[in-house]
Amino acid sequence: MTFAKILIAVERPPLAFKVAETGFALAKALQAQVTLVHVNAPALLYGTDSAVPVEQIENHMMAAADQLLADLTNRYGADLSPLTLVLEGNTEQKILESVNDIKPDLLVIGTHGKRLWRDMLLGSISETIIRHSACPVMLIRETNIQ
Repeated sequence: MTFAKILIAVERPPLAFKVAETGFALAKALQAQVTLVHVNAPALLYGTDSAVPVEQIENHMMAAADQLLADLTNRYGADLSPLTLVLEGNTEQKILESVNDIKPDLLVIGTHGKRLWRDMLLGSISETIIRHSACPVMLIRETNIQ
């Protein structure tokens, strides 16, 4: 199996940096094409109890996500010229849709799990993605198991 296309899905720092660093290092070693994606939750979830208009929240979230992807690209993958995508919606659903649309050979994602492997996966975003992804998934842990 060749890994010519790698999809790197990041959430928020500091885990986003660890995931991007790993994904871009692998892409460089394999001379693979990279797509870097971030999924924002719908701004409406944050705007219902706020005096700030939903549109303003959306704009802020989009700008922050664009900046994160630019920072990750500049730090780890500028020489790879990755495609960057900021999506909005359910994280699992949008990442799985990206896998189906882009058809990568590998998906690199992070997990915040701090418990045992069996317990960590139950109900988590990464568990859902692993179960339903059409391609192999590389899971990057936020912390080491103690």
